[in-house]
Amino acid sequence: MASSTRPPHEQSATSSFTELLQSSRAQTSHPARRPTNPSTSSTAPLTPGSPSAATTQAQFQSRYALAEKTALEATADRQRLKREQALAELARPYSRRDLEQQIPRRYKLGDVYAPHDLSGTEMGKWRKMRRKPRVVSHGSDVLDSLGVDPRQHYKNFSMMGEYVSEMGRIKHRSETGLRPVNQRRMAKAIRRAIGTGLMPSTYRHPELLRDSLAARAPRRG
Repeated sequence: MASSTRPPHEQSATSSFTELLQSSRAQTSHPARRPTNPSTSSTAPLTPGSPSAATTQAQFQSRYALAEKTALEATADRQRLKREQALAELARPYSRRDLEQQIPRRYKLGDVYAPHDLSGTEMGKWRKMRRKPRVVSHGSDVLDSLGVDPRQHYKNFSMMGEYVSEMGRIKHRSETGLRPVNQRRMAKAIRRAIGTGLMPSTYRHPELLRDSLAARAPRRG
C-alpha cells in the first residue's frame, strides 16, 4: 500500500513548479491590479517593441516551459508508481482470504461439491441467493389485516381467484403483496382447491370470467 507522503523528487518538482508559477504571475499581472506609488516607482511602463519587453517575454516563456516540463515529469512519476503498485499486486501470491472472498457460497463440514460448482456461473447463483429480500411494508398484507388463514377457505373460489392469473397461474408475491408465509399458505390453498376440482388449473373460474366479461360489455339502452 502506498504511503501518504510524497517521494522527495516529487516534492521538489512540485515546490519548484509552484515557485515558478507564482513568480510568473507576479511579473505578468495587470498594471491596474498592482499597487502603484508615484514616489517609489520611477520606471516607465514597458512598450511592446522595447528590448526589455522582449527579454521579459523570453524569460516568461522559458519559465513556462520549465514549469510545464516539471508538471509532466511529476505526472509521469505518479503513473509509474501506480504501474509498479499494480504489478506488485499482481505478483503477490493469493492468500486463503483472497480465495474465500471470491466464493460467495459458504461450505460446511460434510458438504459434497463438484468442480462445476466452483465455476463463475454457479457462484453467480449463490451471489443472487445471498442478496437481502425486499422488505414489504408493514400492514400491506391483507390476510394479516383480516386475520384469515387461506387454507381454511380453499372452497371460496372467489378469494382464490384473486390470486390466480387469467391463465390459471398463481401470482407472484410482488403482485399479491403477501408475506412469504401467507404466500405459501395461499398457494397451498389454491392447489388444494384445484386438486378437489373446485377450480380449474388452466384458466380462471367460469363464474369469475362471466362476471368480468359482463362488466366489460357495454350496456344496451
